[in-house]
Amino acid sequence: MKKQALIILLVSILFSTFAVAETCPNLIRQIDEMLAESKQLSAEQINEVKSLRAQGEEAYKEGNKEECQKLLSQALDLLG
Repeated sequence: MKKQALIILLVSILFSTFAVAETCPNLIRQIDEMLAESKQLSAEQINEVKSLRAQGEEAYKEGNKEECQKLLSQALDLLG
């Protein structure tokens, strides 16, 4: 029974890691699309979104998926 629970736990962790890893590129694409369509943001807001996007992409490249998601979510919040 313990062995079965351990296997289930490991599989769950594995799938959640893949889900987070795939989320970051999707968020980056979403930010790029929303930036291209956005007309109501100030230059300062656009610069902040671009900065957060760049930081998020860098975190993703470094393997820090949680930080990537956090930064990209902040950028999306600014985009509305």
